[in-house]
Order: sequence, then C-alpha cells, then structure tokens
Amino acid sequence: GQGSTGSAIASAADTATTWAQDNLSGLTNAFRDAITNGLLNPFQTLLTDSPWWVVAGVLVALAVVLGGRRSGVTTVVCLGLLVGTGLWSDAMTTLASTVVATVLVMALGIVFGVWMGRSRMVDRVLRPSLDAAQVMPPFVYLVPFLALFGATRFTAIVAAIVYAAPVAMKIVADGVRAVPEATVEAATSAGCNTWQIITKVQLPMSRSALTLATNQGLIYVLSMVVVGGLVGAGALGYDVVAGFSQGQLYGKGLAAGLAIVLLGVMFDRITQAAARRASA
Repeated sequence: GQGSTGSAIASAADTATTWAQDNLSGLTNAFRDAITNGLLNPFQTLLTDSPWWVVAGVLVALAVVLGGRRSGVTTVVCLGLLVGTGLWSDAMTTLASTVVATVLVMALGIVFGVWMGRSRMVDRVLRPSLDAAQVMPPFVYLVPFLALFGATRFTAIVAAIVYAAPVAMKIVADGVRAVPEATVEAATSAGCNTWQIITKVQLPMSRSALTLATNQGLIYVLSMVVVGGLVGAGALGYDVVAGFSQGQLYGKGLAAGLAIVLLGVMFDRITQAAARRASA
C-alpha cells in the first residue's frame, strides 16, 4: 500500500545518506573547507572588516566602470539605504556569499554552456535535467546537502548554485549556439584548435549572453538567501527567518528583507547596464 512505499523510500534515503556521510564526508568536508577558507572567509573578512565607506567607494567605482554613471547613482542610493538599515555587516556577509556563489555559477555556466552550445547531443542529454533542477523546490535538494556538508554557509552556497547554475548554463549555451557557423568554420580553416575557437571566437561573440547569464545568476543566487538563512548561512537570510519566528526581532527581519531587496536592485542595475554595454 501507500504507507509501505513511503517507508521504503524513506529507508532507502536513510541508507543512502548514511553511506554518503560515512564514505564521502572526508572528500566533501575537504572541498567545503577549501572553498570556505580559500575563497569565502578572506573575501568576507575584507568586506566586513574594512571601513564601510571604503567598501562603499569600491562598489560605487565598480558600478560606474561596469555599468556607467546611472548604475553608479543607483548604487550610491542603495548603499546609503543599506547603511541606514543598520545591517551593514550582515549585508556584507551576504554579499560575500552571493558573489562567491555567482562566480562558481558562472564557472559552471561557461563550462557546461559551451559544451552544450557546441554539441547537440550533450544539449539533448543535459537540458531536461537542468529543467528538472529548476522546477524542483530548493528544500528537496537541501536535505542531502545538509547531510553531506552540515548546516554551514557552504551548504547555502551549494543550494544557490544548484538553483542558479541551470539558468546560466542555458543562456550561455544559447549564446554560443547563436555564433554564426560560417565564423566558426573560418576559424577552423585558419587552423584554430578547439580551445582557440572557444576562447577567441565563441565566447567573445556571445559576450552579451555571458553578461545576461551573470545577471540572472546573481538574481537567482540572491533569491536563495532566505532559504540559505535556514541552513546556517546566517547574515541577512537568518535575520529574515528570525524576524518571522520571534516577535521582538520583527523590525530587524523587516530591515533585513529591505537590505536583500537593495542588494538585488544594486546587482541587477549594474549587471543589466553591463549587459547592454556588452551587446552594444
């Protein structure tokens, strides 16, 4: 009957989880610690320990360089309001996780996107599973990651990557496929090898797809912040969750929600302006 199917699935899941914890935890913990200590912690310390006006200045400068003057203005407004929420340190912690996750999303997006864009067969095999990953509720795949990595910021980053990478991969794949075949053939006959064709022809010509993928990747990663707060990411996501559950933290939760929106608007403006410049 129904109950026995459910318990069979549950026991299979338990067995798999225990096996993974026993056999893979050395590997997964090493990977987690390498990313956390090598990438996340130094970056986070840089953002949270530097004076806020230095960090703000650098962010505004980046916004102007990448997106132009209007992005700079938007960034100034968003950062001003962020300082006003009183959650600067938490916002910088969230910013660090978001940027690290997005960098990893783009690395995956480019590798698999190029692979899919160059091979119809790979595309046919991968696309359905990417679609499935996109429609699957985050809480479903958080459970195995929690078992493997424990409740840490890294788990939240992995969840964000699973959520955001499929979008980035598809956009990059479509961008690479849109590069005219004639151009690729000309490069081939000029004696370019596969690596040169990818780096000198296909990626530069799908520049606008890459910036769009970054934009979408960032937004998707940021939309996982609150879910991340439930699994040990801390910072703004946790503030929002705590605001739901404890009455006296309601105000802080509201401020954190606003801070997430401000980070989102800032990122979105900068990357959209950059995407427009890339396609111009």
